[in-house]
Amino acid sequence: MTMRLQLVQTRPSLDVDFHTASDEFKAVKSSMVDAGTLVDQGGSNDETGLKRTWILDFDTEGSLLTFESNDTVRAYGVARKSYNDSNGIIENKTTAII
Repeated sequence: MTMRLQLVQTRPSLDVDFHTASDEFKAVKSSMVDAGTLVDQGGSNDETGLKRTWILDFDTEGSLLTFESNDTVRAYGVARKSYNDSNGIIENKTTAII
C-alpha cells in the first residue's frame, strides 16, 4: 500500500524565506528514490506564494517509517521546526494511504 506524506507550510509574508533542506537530507531522499521506495512529487507554491506543499509517496508503510526514523531526516525536521517557529511559518504534516 502506498503511503503519502504531505507537508504544507504557510509563511506570514513573501519577505520570509522557506527553510532550505540540507544536502544530507536531500541525499537521503535521493537514495530512497534510487532504491524505488520513494517517489518525490516535489514542492510547489500556491498562487499567493505564501503556501508551499511538498508531497512524498512511499511504496510501503515500512519505507515511510524507515524515512521518518532516519537520524538525518530527524535532524532536518528539528532544524526546520526551529527555523519555522522563529520565522512565523505554520506547518501541517499529514500521512495517508493512497
